[in-house]
Amino acid sequence: MQRTMAPPGIAERIAAYLRHKMPAARDLSVRRVVRIPGGASRETWSCDARWTEEGATREQGFILRADPGASLLESNRDMEFRVYRALQGSGVPVPEVYWDEPDAGWIGKPFFVMARLEGETAPATLMTPRWQPLHDLIGRQLAEHLARIHALDWRALDLDFLGAPASTSECAEREVDRWETILRKDELEPQPVLNLAIRWLRRNLPEAQRIALLHGDYRTGNYLFGDDGIHAFLDWEMAHLGDPLEDVGWTAIRYWRFGGTERVGGVIDREQFHRLYEAAGGARVDRRAVHFWEVLGNLKMAVISVTGARSYSERATHDSVMAYVGRNIPRLEAEILALLD
Repeated sequence: MQRTMAPPGIAERIAAYLRHKMPAARDLSVRRVVRIPGGASRETWSCDARWTEEGATREQGFILRADPGASLLESNRDMEFRVYRALQGSGVPVPEVYWDEPDAGWIGKPFFVMARLEGETAPATLMTPRWQPLHDLIGRQLAEHLARIHALDWRALDLDFLGAPASTSECAEREVDRWETILRKDELEPQPVLNLAIRWLRRNLPEAQRIALLHGDYRTGNYLFGDDGIHAFLDWEMAHLGDPLEDVGWTAIRYWRFGGTERVGGVIDREQFHRLYEAAGGARVDRRAVHFWEVLGNLKMAVISVTGARSYSERATHDSVMAYVGRNIPRLEAEILALLD
């Protein structure tokens, strides 16, 4: 995983915060602060802390998820933290979370803190010969964990704050409305193909079988993996309540089929993924509904790219990644046209 070095002084700022939150820690120091690139809406920082407590030396790796100046999409930091916290002990593997800090004074922006787990995330790494023997295992785990997420009792987990659709018939329309609203706000020029997609989506709205917790960005690149498979699912900033087949469609879009294959996430055949997901207790895979969500997934990725391009054009950010994502739009439009053919 590629990392970039942190600006001067941030290690001591983080150390001061940890001392504040862990008063029993003595001689606490922080080192190896690096920014982990990637992510759509949050800056991610990794660091190592060392301290003495009750006569014993302790070490811990921490991850800070901080609000950026501009991003590919707007999301709520507190919401993501609360989702992570709700999932502790749920059977869905996620890192342990510690503190949600709204005060920008500590490191220059609000952030939350969670445990750092070992593993890889980069799709390019997963596609190398070193990891190809693990693809079958990871593909099976992807299907089974997704079914587990969708089977969670989101009311019992106090996830009502995510705002459930009023009924199963409103799940699809609400998502089309959401992404059309963002497109209208951020588009820099007319978008005829995306407008065509929106019209098609409104004519083909499916009804959800049930309302479930959705990861919202469930795909290769958003989980940690190692020799024993998937360790944890990350990046819950797009989590919401809706049709479980939305996640099924999103994870299968061509944009996430890494390695130049047709395999979901680069690791598993689509039909096998569907069978394993259903067998693990997921929703019944209605092919028409999944096709709808795959079209919407491509629209969503295109709109996210429009937002990133606008952020860079308006100098809300100098991150060149935001400029680059605008080049994704033509290939996403081509995929949408192929799906509507």
